[in-house]
Amino acid sequence: MTDRRRFALIAVAASLLVGVGGPLLGLRLAGSANRDTALGEVAIEVSPALPGRVDFYIPLADWGVRARAIDAPLELAAEPRTLDREALIRAADGDRDVLARARGDLETAATAALARALLYAIAGSVAVALLVLLATRAIWPLGRRRTMQLAAISVGTAVLVCVAGLLATRATFDASEFDDPELYARGAELMQLLQVAEKGQQAVAGYESSVERSVGGLASVLSAAGRLADVPDTASVVLASDLHNNTLVLGPLGQLFGDTPVVFAGDFGHTGSAAEADVLVPRIERLGSPVVAVSGNHDSSLIMRRLAARGVVVLTDEGRLEPGGGTDGDPVVEVAGFKFAGMRDPLEWTGPSPDDPERVFSFAERPDGEREFAEAEQNAIEWFEGLPERPDIVVIHQNGIAQALARHLGEQAGTEPVVIATGHDHQQHLDRYSETVVVVDGGTVGAGGLLAAGQEYVGLAEIHFQEPSTEVRSVDLISFDPFSGSAEAERAVVAEDAACEREPVICHDAGEE
Repeated sequence: MTDRRRFALIAVAASLLVGVGGPLLGLRLAGSANRDTALGEVAIEVSPALPGRVDFYIPLADWGVRARAIDAPLELAAEPRTLDREALIRAADGDRDVLARARGDLETAATAALARALLYAIAGSVAVALLVLLATRAIWPLGRRRTMQLAAISVGTAVLVCVAGLLATRATFDASEFDDPELYARGAELMQLLQVAEKGQQAVAGYESSVERSVGGLASVLSAAGRLADVPDTASVVLASDLHNNTLVLGPLGQLFGDTPVVFAGDFGHTGSAAEADVLVPRIERLGSPVVAVSGNHDSSLIMRRLAARGVVVLTDEGRLEPGGGTDGDPVVEVAGFKFAGMRDPLEWTGPSPDDPERVFSFAERPDGEREFAEAEQNAIEWFEGLPERPDIVVIHQNGIAQALARHLGEQAGTEPVVIATGHDHQQHLDRYSETVVVVDGGTVGAGGLLAAGQEYVGLAEIHFQEPSTEVRSVDLISFDPFSGSAEAERAVVAEDAACEREPVICHDAGEE
């Protein structure tokens, strides 16, 4: 083989090695670069990928979205590191200046990240070229001229590859690919939020003001009905449950019921993660005076401990929960003149990571769910019968378990008055098993959560007790549509047989399933 042909083969091999290995090394060393935008700090990283794509990941919510938006062997990945809350609120309210600046900042950040990646890729190519030259000279002695030629060819090829990749990335970017992206982690939730936003330009941005208007309408309904005028000598508590992380309703409801005891029958968030706890707990504690709560199947021991630490009376089978996770050992707690008892939800998450993808939220998803649910019903009955004294109000998140306990008590003659506050099924109803045993479900106070905005009503109940006894006198089942502002309040006087003829009220005969 002639020297010229041998040199040509070495040059081709070196060009391939440097042109591929150099950019790969450089991009790996480049890592991510943080850039400030109008909405906060964003980390952008450029890395090799086939096919080319743009990836957006929000670690706080575990939302991941990617799309094949570029025709280049690169991935452009963006990840928010810090967020400017005020700027986000202005953007959600339609502040075009903030949106325009944010878009410009992101484009600038992406361009800067690509330029930085180009420099690292070229530097990596030079480093690999030096290694290739040293290895080649050790195997086949090259003269100075051939060495310079080989270096120029290999590095030049690598630079052309890098520049071509950069230009292709900018030239082929197609935002329309995000119309049908690939979702990973909990990215489907993000798309649901976007679909909610598409219901109207101001749908989500105006949701909070719509709730304000609805609460005003709700107050008018209650006032027009003579809220307590026809229920003299009563004490009242508000029942709420199933917020599902819809924080937008908390401020308005806190203004309406902030001076009233509030019983919260579980499902504060989606998973009860630390991120949800940071947002929800400070607002929950201001929802009523005081707030008494139990966990739901979408909650975790983490969020319940956080609530306990902020003064919420968190009930468990063994007593009031303490911030450290223990209990005071007294399962019947007197609060606001009432004796309360409550159970942890059997599906409350007690593991280290509430966002665990293996987590199960319903008995139906468990291998032997029917048997386990039947055991949960029996455990509730045995727990109640073992209480040191009879409570006035029992709080159990899962409606099915609450109904099982009520059936058991309704079959007993002379049962002392007890109301069982529940939720879980997102349906408003009042179940009367006797004149002294009543189950109350206020529906979903979070309208099913923000992801179900426009599909379900905000629902809650106000329970009126006849003083000086603790027997339930009447129940107001209240609901309103946060978008239209329409509100309704349905009052049922528990002792009246006529109440059984109204749709939200179900009267059960003894022994009825």
